[in-house]
Amino acid sequence: MPDFLTKPTLTQGPVTLRAFRAADIPRMLDILALPQVNLYTGALTKTPSAADRFPADQKETAKIINWYQTRNQQPDRLDLAIEASGQLVGEVVLNEYDAAHNTCNLRVLIADDATSHGIGTIALKLMAAHAFTYLHLAALTLDVFDFNPRAQHVYRKVGFRQTGAIGNDLTLDGRPHTTFTMRLTAKSFAKKGPQS
Repeated sequence: MPDFLTKPTLTQGPVTLRAFRAADIPRMLDILALPQVNLYTGALTKTPSAADRFPADQKETAKIINWYQTRNQQPDRLDLAIEASGQLVGEVVLNEYDAAHNTCNLRVLIADDATSHGIGTIALKLMAAHAFTYLHLAALTLDVFDFNPRAQHVYRKVGFRQTGAIGNDLTLDGRPHTTFTMRLTAKSFAKKGPQS
């Protein structure tokens, strides 16, 4: 198995990926309550307004606190905080390691007010470079909803290509939506170059 237990610090420009700290938890609780975060993670059945908040109840808050307190001890996945100009804005994760194919699922979550600044693109490139050069993974996979064209654009920019579609995977505002599956290979990432 790849060395997921080592939690690196990866930096490019104003963006840093690093291990989670106890002081990050209140900010992550705030981020996880934001409308766009909830929409694009598939937690909602209706499109939220910009003013909506979805705070966790007491039981869920305790689970979230425990979750982030234990991320640095996980030997089978890599969870890193995303900082932009010194402020915590989200997370990027490698999980669901598939030993048979030497692949991992990748997911990224960024606070509503930190999108459209190139942070996600840099975070994805940093994590992909780490996955392929240090962890020696063969490929990364991810899922994205059809109503999230901004994320699809960023994934394609990094080099991900669509590999399939899961129809009727989520109902939003009474309408069925599709999840697209995407894949990035070590070979195609190396050919494209991490700085492109």
